[in-house]
Amino acid sequence: MGSQTRTFITERKTRLDGSVTEFTCEPLLVEPARRASLLYVADREWAMAGTDLRVAPGTVTVGHFWVDRPYNVYHWLVDGRTLAYYCNVAADTRIATDLVAYTDLVIDVLLRPSGAAEVLDEDELPDDLAPAHRLAIARALEALITNPRLLIREIEDATAEALRLR
Repeated sequence: MGSQTRTFITERKTRLDGSVTEFTCEPLLVEPARRASLLYVADREWAMAGTDLRVAPGTVTVGHFWVDRPYNVYHWLVDGRTLAYYCNVAADTRIATDLVAYTDLVIDVLLRPSGAAEVLDEDELPDDLAPAHRLAIARALEALITNPRLLIREIEDATAEALRLR
């Protein structure tokens, strides 16, 4: 009888206040120092603050991370269908075989399957935010809301590729 060894990778989000949240994920595609796609399955329901969106237990998240982009994207799937794309504006993304880490720059963008974009949490930005972080936020917002349908197509393709590798 054969046995399978399941591997895991840690996703580490560091907030501007220094607090850290970690998630244990399944690595789908990891190219150290370049990009990664990770799988996480929600274990409880939660509501997306500021929106009408609810994420149910069992919702599959395929997270996409890049070291050369000022954001990451979570593709939320329910029964194989897209619920939404949640984009974190981020800085200092690091990708290794055992860890994906980034600094969360507060601002998030919720992309609906229709292409509608909602910018979230702008009111939570600290007044003393570093100029480099303000520039990263501006670059991320330009990329995320200028042509959301293009990004959605890219994420759909990247998710399909990552899940095929599973």
